[in-house]
Amino acid sequence: MKIFGGGLTVLAAATLVAGAAQAAEIFRAHYEISVTTAGTDNTVRSIFETRPGEAFTLDLSPNIVAMSVRRLEGESYELLVTVKQAKANGRKLEDGPVLFRHTYQGILGRPLELKSETGEVQVDGAISVVVLDR
Repeated sequence: MKIFGGGLTVLAAATLVAGAAQAAEIFRAHYEISVTTAGTDNTVRSIFETRPGEAFTLDLSPNIVAMSVRRLEGESYELLVTVKQAKANGRKLEDGPVLFRHTYQGILGRPLELKSETGEVQVDGAISVVVLDR
C-alpha cells in the first residue's frame, strides 16, 4: 500500500513539473501575414516571442490582429488568429467588433499556411513556431 501511495505522489509531482515547464515555455514565431478587409490590404513580415496563451497584437489599420499559441500534445500546437476592427478613442486604440477568428493547428518547427476567408476578411500567409530553450 505504501508503494502505491508513493507512486501517486511521484506521478502527481511529475505532472506538476511538466505543467510548470509548459507554462514557462516561450514560443518564437517567424511569420508573414496579409489581412484584406474592405479594400484594404496590409502585409507584415516579422518575428514575435510569446508565452502560451498570451496574445501578440499587430496594429494593421483599420484592424487589430491578435495571434496566440497554445501547445497541444507532443510537437503540435494551436494558433488562434483574431481580427478586430480598430476603433480610435481619442489617443488610445481600442478593440472593436470581431471580424474574423480562426484556429490553425501546426507542428513546431514546420511552416503552417494561413489561408482563410470569412465574410469580408481574408487572411493569407505563413508562420513557423519554435520553442526557445531558456
